[in-house]
Amino acid sequence: MQLLYGLIIFMILGAIIAIETKDLLSSAISVGAMGMALSIVFLILGAPDLAIVQVAVEVIALIMLIRLIGVRE
Repeated sequence: MQLLYGLIIFMILGAIIAIETKDLLSSAISVGAMGMALSIVFLILGAPDLAIVQVAVEVIALIMLIRLIGVRE
């Protein structure tokens, strides 16, 4: 249970970092870390199907974000 709370705090801190940082690549990496933590939370709560979908969606979204950042800079 403490691991679950630790992951939730990690996701909150990641969201704050993603919002407050000025570097777009750091923001995208922070969002990716939050998504991976969320998939671990899904595994802890007993939903492996949701964890697999979360990882797939997170990887695709992260690739798109990094590609858009590369075009912009």
